[in-house]
Amino acid sequence: MASGAQPGSLVPPRTNSTLGVIPGLRIPDDPKVERCTHVDTHYNLTVAGVWSVYIIFGLLYTFFGYRCFKTVMFLTGFIFASCIVYLICLQGVLMPPYGNAGVALFAGLLFGLITMLVQYVGLFMSGLHTGVLIAVAALIVADHFMETKPAGSVWLCVGVLLVSALVFAILNLYFRKGLTILGTSAYGGAILTASIDYFVERLSMIYWVRDRVTLKPAVAPPCWFSWFVFAAWPSFVVAGLVIQCAVTGRGTHHADMAAGRKKPRGPNSNGRTRIDRAELRQKKYRYLYQVRTAHGDVISQNFVQALQKKDSESTTGECSTLQSDATHLTILPDAQLSALTESEDDSQTEIPTQR
Repeated sequence: MASGAQPGSLVPPRTNSTLGVIPGLRIPDDPKVERCTHVDTHYNLTVAGVWSVYIIFGLLYTFFGYRCFKTVMFLTGFIFASCIVYLICLQGVLMPPYGNAGVALFAGLLFGLITMLVQYVGLFMSGLHTGVLIAVAALIVADHFMETKPAGSVWLCVGVLLVSALVFAILNLYFRKGLTILGTSAYGGAILTASIDYFVERLSMIYWVRDRVTLKPAVAPPCWFSWFVFAAWPSFVVAGLVIQCAVTGRGTHHADMAAGRKKPRGPNSNGRTRIDRAELRQKKYRYLYQVRTAHGDVISQNFVQALQKKDSESTTGECSTLQSDATHLTILPDAQLSALTESEDDSQTEIPTQR
């Protein structure tokens, strides 16, 4: 090796593939002309299944990122931790490939739960990814206009990536909705573009972007249709921003979703509810008052009926005061009487609770 490092536990042996020991991600060693004339459809079943799942994740991020806030926070932590732990496990030979995958999935599950349950951690990680992606786009544009390679370009790229990641991670804690929509659209578009690149040209465009970010000498893209694959990223970002701002992310807020409320936020929503309750209570009181004035006192009906019966038995042929038209008593049915008494009791019990 030119750098003097020997293969060992931290330096895996080099192969013809760029990623070396990662199964299913070998770039064909055919000449460029042969690779650009057809699409190789001999995929590794396991890796193709993983990228197919990533396509679903990318669609969820791009078009429903803010609507599915907790799901996106979990996936952000899960993908980040599982990828980092898997790459670390590849540096050694302590476990077989399936063991490395199991450890990576377990670590991703734990970190995903943390980013989902602790909102500030999830927002920080989402902003971190947004800053890295924006820095990558900026470095690609700068590489296109730069004619000479600056001194210390590797550390310059690392500094740009770190500063951009930290700035957007902090800003995402203050401008949560706007930057979350931007971050999920950019991250989902990147996942979809990488998945398409795997199925079309086995991640050749991803390696070309990596070389551009590290400011290596400029070379042409792997194939002529690689530009279409690369153009899919900004297209997905714009489509995700439009759909989330206009449809899926409109009328929702992550604070309401975290509290379990489905209604949109409003400054006077609680005030309108109290007013409606007060109006309903007043209507109930008015109805009870009208019933009492029209039919007499509901509570004393049984007593008045007993007096009428006694008076009718004792006096015959005389006009009783209780039977006169001026004091005529309307007798209510038992069902209506019980309903009114229950409503009266409910109205009296509501007054102390409101006070």
